[in-house]
Amino acid sequence: MATEVEVLATITAQKKQRTWHSMAAALHNHRTWQNLVDNLVFLVPLLFFVILLYATLAWTFYVSFTDWKTVTANYQFTGVKWYQFLVAQPRFWVDVQNNLKWLILGVGPTVVVAILLAYLLELSPFPAVESYIRTLILYPVAMSFIVTGTIWSWMYEPQRGVFKTLLQAVGIKSQLSFTTDPDLATYWLILIFVWQYLGFAVIILQSSFRTTELQEMVEAATVDGASKLRILVSVIVPNIRSGILVLVSLLLISTLKVFDIVYIVTFGGPGIQTDVLALNMWITFFQQHLVSAGAGLGIIIFAMAFIIVVPYTIYALRKWFE
Repeated sequence: MATEVEVLATITAQKKQRTWHSMAAALHNHRTWQNLVDNLVFLVPLLFFVILLYATLAWTFYVSFTDWKTVTANYQFTGVKWYQFLVAQPRFWVDVQNNLKWLILGVGPTVVVAILLAYLLELSPFPAVESYIRTLILYPVAMSFIVTGTIWSWMYEPQRGVFKTLLQAVGIKSQLSFTTDPDLATYWLILIFVWQYLGFAVIILQSSFRTTELQEMVEAATVDGASKLRILVSVIVPNIRSGILVLVSLLLISTLKVFDIVYIVTFGGPGIQTDVLALNMWITFFQQHLVSAGAGLGIIIFAMAFIIVVPYTIYALRKWFE
């Protein structure tokens, strides 16, 4: 009798063990399937956009070596004909020079002024005022470049613009012609870019300011008697390097692809003095219908981004994770 009980107990235990194994296997299979679905939900859209991006880039690269110069496609291979055509144009070198001005003067002053503003906001003893000012300087970022360009066109109007009217109201007879001055027009356009991106830069830098470690270092420097300027230069700036690197990367990309401001405010004028590569590409492609030449300009812009921005971005990311 005891033997039969033992046998039944053994059979029951084996059944329970098989049941548990089956449940564990089913749970494992469910988790594996769920992980696969989660990965596919993320990877499929990513793969789609990567393929779309590089497929269009490859197509643009190929078109730049063809003879497509009307509204009708012509894929006859012509080598570097259109690149030679582009570099032979004086306008191309004006564009390159202006793009370099945007890269240098659009990024440097924005970062410097943003650091000073962010620090002043951190020093503000009135949180409500600091919040209001931060919102105020961030507001331009929410505006499209089309709206920004239109507003600043009214402000820069050389006869009855806002700036001219204000100067006349205080008795100053200014000879400034703003964006109609061939020598200074590009710099007035860059000022618009700095104004629009300043709030964005301040927010990024303020987030870098507010780490616990940096706050403790600032408090220690204050106790040691360091001045506010000394704290900024010797404590804060070296310790927000990662935030500055990311900010500079984003600003470099934005200045390199600048188009809207130039298109709305000056359309490259006076003459071609404020022209940039992106506007040249648009005119070449959509107005002159030199599709292969327009594609070549697109590849040149991409090459400039790759040469200037990508190495800096990689460097910035490495510093970020140090």
